[in-house]
Amino acid sequence: MKKFSKIAAFIFALSLSATVMTACGDSKDGKKSEPKSVEDIDEKDIEDALNKLDEETSKELAKEKEEATEPTTAAEKVYEPTEEIKNASFRSGYIQIGDTVFRTGGYITVPDFVDKYGDKFDMSEIALDEYTTNSMQNATITSIDDPRVKITISYATSGSDVNERSKISDCIVVGLNGHPDYCFYPTGIKSLDYDEVKSLLTELGLPEYTSEMDSLEPDWFKEEKDSIYVPIKAEEENLYGKCPTFRYEFFFNEKNLEGEKITLLEKYWKD
Repeated sequence: MKKFSKIAAFIFALSLSATVMTACGDSKDGKKSEPKSVEDIDEKDIEDALNKLDEETSKELAKEKEEATEPTTAAEKVYEPTEEIKNASFRSGYIQIGDTVFRTGGYITVPDFVDKYGDKFDMSEIALDEYTTNSMQNATITSIDDPRVKITISYATSGSDVNERSKISDCIVVGLNGHPDYCFYPTGIKSLDYDEVKSLLTELGLPEYTSEMDSLEPDWFKEEKDSIYVPIKAEEENLYGKCPTFRYEFFFNEKNLEGEKITLLEKYWKD
């Protein structure tokens, strides 16, 4: 029984005993009054007292149960774009996930990545001493401070042969993706309305794709029913000695043209 219930029951027991076992007192005519027995106590008074005790105990137990089920973590953190991502170019490969800015597209090795961000993210899925023969593998890292923020990291072998046996510690990070709720893209955006995307494309000077263009070449845009696809070439060579292509896709509601989310994929990061 909880503390409140014990106290309430104890008080009720004392009150009932005092009523039943009270010492004889002088009456108005000077005679001693006889102690009342249990049969002399009003049955309704006992019932009311028990009901009140039961009601108060139930309320206290319900309150304790509610407090026990409440989350013990601090209030959920709200993320805002940092100055670094606000000032980033769409050709840079920078992406902010949670409150951390990363660079995608093959600009950092896996061990350097673990060393740089290991104090903020659980890297247990990345086994640096293991080997891989796949051209690319994925692992999930989770924010230590906020488990909601999970990031898929893609890493690839450093050589050109897809069947080459490489130690993961020799691999290069080529991709980073997180939940849209926690991602910010260059200029600090999470989504753009249709008109805002078109304005951005004009600012970047990108033409609309036509059948005469080579689809393997970047720096154009293609409009779909609910998105605009934009491959943009990076401004700087990565660790493969290549300027990768960043494939942005701006999604919007096709009925009201309001922005919904942005995705970023890396293409041709070593070819």
